[in-house]
Amino acid sequence: MKKLLLLALTSFTLILSACGTTPSPQDNPIDNDIDIDHDGGEQIFLSNHNEITMTCKEAIQAYLDNTNPNGQGAEIKAGDNITVDYVGRLDEETIFDTSVESIAQACEMHNPRRDYNEGLTFEVGARQMIAGFDEGVIGMKVGQTKTVSFGPEQGYGPVRNDLIMTYPLSDIPNPDDYQEGMKVYSDQGMAATITKKTNREITLDMNHELAGKTLIFDITIKSINN
Repeated sequence: MKKLLLLALTSFTLILSACGTTPSPQDNPIDNDIDIDHDGGEQIFLSNHNEITMTCKEAIQAYLDNTNPNGQGAEIKAGDNITVDYVGRLDEETIFDTSVESIAQACEMHNPRRDYNEGLTFEVGARQMIAGFDEGVIGMKVGQTKTVSFGPEQGYGPVRNDLIMTYPLSDIPNPDDYQEGMKVYSDQGMAATITKKTNREITLDMNHELAGKTLIFDITIKSINN
């Protein structure tokens, strides 16, 4: 077992050494690598060509103030193909992902390569989404916005101690290349975060960044595509 873990660590170090920098993907609730933004400070973004100064918290509230809690038409059921907008957060100002451009800009997680007009499309009940998100859209209607909250059992699971491993620095090639907080990737795409580094050892956490956390999603149904 120790040999297998060491081989896995070597795979992580090779990826980081080859790349020189750590990727920082911007993903949706389908994926396993979501970067959390804990900065709720004041930001500036453009809307209708006018500069507007708004905090992350204010941007979220402004968005929610302009949503519809009712919607119209048929209720969503399992098997429907739908498109949604969403705000994924831990509290009223801590965002980990969103398809809403104004919030992405205000919360310093805007991705210029992303098309914020297309939303997120998936088949309900097909396990393409985490369970809490998938179940949360059942019964909603087009145009409706609903806030759902759920624990780790319907999200990214509990924190697993067996995915937190410590290695001697002497076993790691080029140990000076690694710092606490850095994310590294295996050649199979598995992510790990360096949570601690001393002059003798380094600790890798392979848990998802949202493992063990209660998640909040503000979901807006854009369309039913059946």
